[in-house]
Amino acid sequence: MPNNYNNSYKFIEEDNFIYGKFQPDDHPYFVKIEDLYCDKNSYMLEEAYEAFVSMAEAARLDSIHLKIISATRNFEYQKELWEKKWMGQTLVDNMKLNKSLKNPLERARKILEFTAPPGFTRHHWGTDIDINSVEEEYFETDEGIKVYEWLKSNAAKYGFCQIYTEQGVLRPSGFKEEKWHWSYIKIAHRIWVNQMDRYSENNLSSFKGYQYVRKLNFAKEYLSSINTCH
Repeated sequence: MPNNYNNSYKFIEEDNFIYGKFQPDDHPYFVKIEDLYCDKNSYMLEEAYEAFVSMAEAARLDSIHLKIISATRNFEYQKELWEKKWMGQTLVDNMKLNKSLKNPLERARKILEFTAPPGFTRHHWGTDIDINSVEEEYFETDEGIKVYEWLKSNAAKYGFCQIYTEQGVLRPSGFKEEKWHWSYIKIAHRIWVNQMDRYSENNLSSFKGYQYVRKLNFAKEYLSSINTCH
C-alpha cells in the first residue's frame, strides 16, 4: 500500500481532521466539486478530486457517466444523518427504528449496516465518495451493472478502491457491501492507519446512542474490517 502523499498534507494527522471536526468549505486543501460532477454543494480534498475528474473523463469516453452523490461530510453532518435514523426521523428498511427496534444495541447494529457514527465515517476525509446511487437496486439495473463493472476494471488506475466489498472470508464483519463507495486510497489509507493507531472508544461520543456503539467492539468489527486494496 503506498504510504507516500503530498508532504504539505501534514494536517491529515491531526485529530480534528481525522474525526471530521472542521469545515471543508473553509479548508485550504479542499475544493468545491463542479456542478458537472455533483448536484450538491460538496467538497473534496483537491488531489482526490483531480483524480476523480480524470476517472470520470475516462469513463465518459467509454459512455459511462459518473456522478458524485456524496463527498465530504463533517462531524455535524454525519451526526445529523445518524441521529435521524436513531430517532426514527429517517426510515431504515421502511422502519422507524426507535419503534421497531427498542433494544438500543440492535438499533445501533442496524444503523451500522450502512451508516458510520459521527467521527468515524471515511467521508470526513475528503477522499471518499459515493458514486451515482446509494441504493443497491441501482446497481442491479443495466446501467448500474455497467457502471460497477467499469469501476472494478478501471478505478484503481486513478487511485480509487471499493472499500466495503462483499462480506465473506476476507471481510467477515463490518459495514455491508457498498458498490457506490470508492476511496482515494493513497491518502485515505494513511489517515485510516492513524485512526486505528490512536483509536479510543472515548472518541465515540457526542451523538445519540454512542454508549451502545461502544459496546460493539467497534474498532475490530467495523473500522478494521475493510478492503485495504493491497
